[in-house]
Amino acid sequence: MISLHVYLTPKASRERELDAAIRDEWLAAMSEQPGFLSAAVAKPFSDEELDGLGALKPGHALEAISFWRSEGDRLAWVARPIHDQVFAKVIEASESVTYTLQTVEQGWGL
Repeated sequence: MISLHVYLTPKASRERELDAAIRDEWLAAMSEQPGFLSAAVAKPFSDEELDGLGALKPGHALEAISFWRSEGDRLAWVARPIHDQVFAKVIEASESVTYTLQTVEQGWGL
């Protein structure tokens, strides 16, 4: 199993548009793909809360995490035309988009 972590920061005044593009378009289409297991969107605590906890402040506003049976399944999704169609809306509303991939060594409840 692998996990895809996409770090997103919206363009000024486009937070709601980015949220909708992620939730209603990109993750909705992704969830119907072969090999897709699950996904979540995480939003960091406020800077003040993180300071109080002594925690790191991430350089992004949102993190979309998806779990896939294999990297081959994820790459097959990226190669489908629907991916570019729905992800274009995410990119359009984003100031920055970066990502990383990880191998999931152990999973609970996935």
